[in-house]
Order: sequence, then C-alpha cells, then structure tokens
Amino acid sequence: MNFILHQNRCFFLLFFIGLSIYSQPKQREGDLLINDYLTKGYEYQVEGKSDLAMIEYDRVLKLDNTNNTAYYNIALIYAKSGQQLKAIEICEKALQFCTGDLVDFYLMKANCYSDIGKFEEALPLYHKTLLLEVSDSNNNTHYNLGYTYFKLHKWESAIVYLKEYLEKGEKENGNYNDALFYVGSCYNQLGNDNEAILYFDKAIAQKPYYSYFFNKSESLIKLNRKEEALKVIETGLMNNPDNAELYFKKAQIYNSLKQPEKANTELKRAYEINPADTDILLDMGVMYEHDNQIGMAIKMYKKCIQLKDNLSGAYGNLANIYSNNELKKDSAFYYYQKALITDNKNANNYYNFGNHYKKYKKYDLALEMYAKAIEVNPSLTQAYINSAIIYDVQKDFKKAIESVIIAIDLEPGDYSNNAFLASLYFDAMDYNNTILYTTKAIRLSTPESKDYGLLFKRGVSRQIVGEYQNALYDYLDIVKNYSANEKKQHADVFSNIGYCYMEDDQLEASLKYFKEAVTYKPEIDQLVGLFTVQYLLNDKVGSEKTISKAKTVEPKLKEGYRGIVKLEKEGYFYTKRHKELLQKILK
Repeated sequence: MNFILHQNRCFFLLFFIGLSIYSQPKQREGDLLINDYLTKGYEYQVEGKSDLAMIEYDRVLKLDNTNNTAYYNIALIYAKSGQQLKAIEICEKALQFCTGDLVDFYLMKANCYSDIGKFEEALPLYHKTLLLEVSDSNNNTHYNLGYTYFKLHKWESAIVYLKEYLEKGEKENGNYNDALFYVGSCYNQLGNDNEAILYFDKAIAQKPYYSYFFNKSESLIKLNRKEEALKVIETGLMNNPDNAELYFKKAQIYNSLKQPEKANTELKRAYEINPADTDILLDMGVMYEHDNQIGMAIKMYKKCIQLKDNLSGAYGNLANIYSNNELKKDSAFYYYQKALITDNKNANNYYNFGNHYKKYKKYDLALEMYAKAIEVNPSLTQAYINSAIIYDVQKDFKKAIESVIIAIDLEPGDYSNNAFLASLYFDAMDYNNTILYTTKAIRLSTPESKDYGLLFKRGVSRQIVGEYQNALYDYLDIVKNYSANEKKQHADVFSNIGYCYMEDDQLEASLKYFKEAVTYKPEIDQLVGLFTVQYLLNDKVGSEKTISKAKTVEPKLKEGYRGIVKLEKEGYFYTKRHKELLQKILK
C-alpha cells in the first residue's frame, strides 16, 4: 500500500452528451416514426426503463441503420449496465454505418476500454477524439488522456495532458481535484517530490480526501521528512477519522522512525477498522512474527489468503515460517510453490524457495531457484552470494568467485562480500587476490567489527608470497590482544610469527615465538620451526632434542627429509630456503 489512487471520477458522466437527438423531425412518415421512437426511447431511458428504451431504439435502426442517436443511446445503456464490450461493439457498428459527427462514438469506445482496464486500446481513441473535436469545449478528453497515460505509467505524458485540463477546467468539477492529485502522483513517481507536494497541497485545499494526505506523506518520506509526513497523516485522520489506510501509513512511518510500539498501536487500529485489508493483515502477520507469536502470524497470513487468493506475500511468509521447522518442510514446499504460481515475476519468491532448498542441502534445486531469481532481478545481490556459498561447499571455487565478484560489482562497499571473496581466494590458494580483497574488506570494516580470522588469512597469504614484514604486522596485530586461553587456542599464529622472523633473519625473535608456540601447542608445525631456528643459532643440543620430540609427534619425520616432502603434500607450507635447510638438518 505504498501508493493510493483516488478515483472520484466516472467516465459515464461523459456519455450523457450523446442524449440529444441528432435527427430533426421531417415530414415523411418514416422520419416521423423514427422521431417518435427516439423520443419514447429517450423518455424510457431517463426513467431507468432500459429494456423498453432498447426496443424503441431497435425500431429506429430497422428503419434507418445509420441513425447516430439510436446507436449512441444503445451503447450508453450497455456501458452504464457494465456491459462495456457490447457497448464497444455498438460503437464499432456506428462508426461503420453512420456519417456526420462521430466524435462521441470514439469517446465512448475509449471510455469503455478504459473502464475495463484496456488503456493501450483506449489511448489512440482519445487522441482521435481530440483531433475530431471542433472546439476545446470538451476539456474532459485532456483529462482522460492524462488519466490513461497515468495508468500506463507514462508519467511525463500524463502530466502534459492533465495540466492542459487544469488550465481550462473548472474547480467545481470533481475531476479537477483528481487531476491535481494525479499530477502530484506523477511527480512522485518521477522523483520530483517537492513538485509533487505542491500539487497534493492544491488538491487538499479543494477536498480533504484521505488519498491526498496519504500520497503527500509518501513524497515527504522520500525526502526523508518523516516527522512532517507523520503530521500530514495526523491531519488526514482529523478529516478522515476512521480511515484504515491512514492508520496503516502512520504505522509504517513509526516503523521507519524505529518506534515499533507506536507502529504496532497504529497497525492494530487499522486492523480494527478494516480487518479485511490484505496489506494490513500482511503487516499484522509480520508484527506477530517479530514478537515470536508464530501462531498469530500464521493466522493473519491465512486470512490474507482467504480474502485474496493471489497474495504471494502471505504464501511466501507462511512458507518461510514452515521452512524453519523440519517437520513442516513439506508445507513450506507447498506454500513456496503457491507463492510462485501467484507471482512468478517476484524475484524474492524464487530466492526464498532457494533458501529453503539450501537449508535442506538440495543444492542443485537451490541453485536453480537462485538462477531464476537473478533472471527476474539481476540486482538481487544475496542470490549471487548464496549461490557462491553452495559452490564453496561443492569446492567449485571458480563459480563461487565469479558469483561474489558480480555481487561486489553491485554493492562495492559491502564489507562481508569482500571478506567472503577473500576467503574464497584463500581456499583456492590464490594468495595475491586474497591479499587484495582482505585489504579491501579490512578498509570497509569498523573497529568494532574487526575480523581477526580475515587478518590471519591475509597474514598467511603475505607469508606465502614472501611479504614477511607485512605478514608480521598482521600476526602481531592479532596476538597483541590475546588472552591466555586464546594464546593456547591459536598457537599457529605464534609459530607463523616465528617463521616470518626466521625468513627475515631475526633469529632471536623467531626463537622466542616458536618456544611460546610449542608451550601452547607442541604440534608438528611448531616443532619443525623450533628445531630449525635452534639449528641456525647453533644450538645443537636443543635442536636434536626438539627433532626427537617432533619424530614422536609425527612419525613421518623418522624418514628424514622424505617425511617433510610428505607433510608438504598434506598441506604444510615450507619456503624454498627452509626446505634446503631441512634437507641439511634431517639429511
């Protein structure tokens, strides 16, 4: 309910211009009969006796199948009784057989098409009417053209014709207020909200219809003038005290102002006034979900479905609720399908269905749904990210990376996506790109959201590509705030610091960190580093003792350097220089 149309006009008002009798009485007997039938038909029509009027007009056409008045008034009767297609058929016959002034038939045909929502068909007929009108006396054609363009979302053209109508129109005409309103709404859609507000104010000055206040508040909200929007709605409620839409809008504004309690109060008031409004019911369901009143949320969504079978939002929200309960996953599947059936142009319906499949590890189906979501909305960033998560699980790093890159192109300032891409590059052993994207992510992060895991990956990547000093900056930044317990959990960071110092020939510093690492966690990586630096410092006793301990921890080292080769195949990393040293040490 983000945009309200106030429809206070009726196309049928235009039809009555055709009730005058075109044919003047003549002396021939046939003409006298025609005039008599037309007069009787008109009298019956005024009295509301349409069936009797039709009989008289049919008599006219049997005598003269070119009679404009008979055709027009038959068409008018059909149009007023809601039989627009029959009215159009009569107008087409008139345009085929009649001569003279045919403008009213084009106008009625256009109005009938407009009444049944066929605005594309109505548009050329209104233009034809405008060309055929001998004067500007019937300004309503400008109004109808503006309204038709409005319904077709052709905002600029709508403004042109509505403004022409306003220049010549009379303020007492009911269409005048609506023309002001529609011009304001066009400006709202075009993003010119300051201009929109001017026209909404003019409309409100004429008549305080609730829709004028509603749409003015929309423009104010878009201008981030939410407090003013709230006052507009309150004024609207003073003039329309029991209008559910205004209470609903008030609730939306309070939500945007982060005042949920006030928002809920207004939403409940809207629901009390109109418990059959599906937009209100949908938001009531969301409200109950947020309050963890899941039973009440389900009740609201199901009411939506009962009242409006094609409301995909209710189906989708129900599906999301059931998706969280493994025992109800079949119900979730049913409602996701219903959401798609009712609205297959909504990317979120595919996206949520994809999340459901992902949750239950049906990855191929999830990827299919994400692909469809992206097809509908290529800017749906999270669909790319969730696809990448699945590709990552499947170890298809190439596709995962491609998906995240698209997401980053869409939202380059998103920290988490850059961090995710860095992690993917790390897993794919592309360390230069890991450094690039961890750096981007770190720059986008806040001090409160500092990710030491990401910093560690950058440190490791820098270490692997030989940037030892830069790697040290990362590792030392990580360990400076470690508690005693965290030091035990992350002994690998201390050993990595030791390796960086060793490669940088800062052997005493290296020894210090390797000893600390072995104290916390005497694993093979830490032990290999320790006995290497001990060897470089000519501590033969210490080196032999550590090698002995390392062989106990990892029996592969009993094979000497061949054990190092095996460890490297298992994922341990050693630089060329370090391997040459190990070959000497272990022989």
